[in-house]
Amino acid sequence: MLIENVKNKTNIALVINLNFHKKDKWVSIFAPYFVEAFIKEFNPIIVSSQLEYMVFKNKIKYIVAMEPGWAAPKINYDQKQKHVIGVFASDPHNKTDWFQDYILNNNITYVLSQYYSPFFYHFPIFPKEKFIHFPWAVPDELMPLNNIDLYNSDIMIFGGKASNSYNIRNWCREQKNIVSFENSGVENKKLSNKEYFAWLSTFDAIVAAGSSDPMYDLVTPKYFEIASVGALVIGQNCKDLKILGFNETNMLIFDKDDFNSKIEKYLKNPEVYLEKRKNGKKLILEKHLISHRIVFLKKLFNM
Repeated sequence: MLIENVKNKTNIALVINLNFHKKDKWVSIFAPYFVEAFIKEFNPIIVSSQLEYMVFKNKIKYIVAMEPGWAAPKINYDQKQKHVIGVFASDPHNKTDWFQDYILNNNITYVLSQYYSPFFYHFPIFPKEKFIHFPWAVPDELMPLNNIDLYNSDIMIFGGKASNSYNIRNWCREQKNIVSFENSGVENKKLSNKEYFAWLSTFDAIVAAGSSDPMYDLVTPKYFEIASVGALVIGQNCKDLKILGFNETNMLIFDKDDFNSKIEKYLKNPEVYLEKRKNGKKLILEKHLISHRIVFLKKLFNM
């Protein structure tokens, strides 16, 4: 990338571990498609190390960094350069020992966080002026254009089991009327991305659930992916649902104590929920595509 960066006339940089990206080590479908969309839109200087940053820092004004220590290096930024910097953050619970200090010590302009309430649960005194809610999104090119019909399918739940953050998901798997799959979009991947969305679209209703522990109160990418195909999101109640636009008009929200009663009610008249399914898909089309996130960044950074 050195030659390409030297020739590049832009003042925008993307901080990323390029090998990580090329080997597709991401654990969400959102991330690789976002990176490609960002590169296509901005043709940024690619910074994959502290050395590359030092070489090109004088020509950089705007910086978007994928999550440091995971998908990008922890760059020590030269504050004399007065960069405008946005740093990604996903799961907040796994970085509490260093992340806030890194942001403040480097005078990072913004944290671009996929989660709102969980972020402040773990970082309660983080400066709000540096916080930007940057939710998960669905790749435009994977957004199915299917009609929303009643397929008389089983209610499905899918995804990993092992983590402590999945105790409600694992409980839901054991309830009657629920069919469980262990494959997922990325972590236990058995389908291509296009096949994954096509598979989701064969179900009328899909459960999205995580944990009863408030430290894992996460509206995960599954909520967005399920809604995007027009299936009914039967989703665990989370604090971030409202701010994302999810509500009882476009999904079925449950708590553990009313899960089975809501499932039984749904099964008696699944056709009644077609309008919720249509509204769920509409929410994604209107607010939660990667193209929406690119437009947001252009406005945020005035690029």
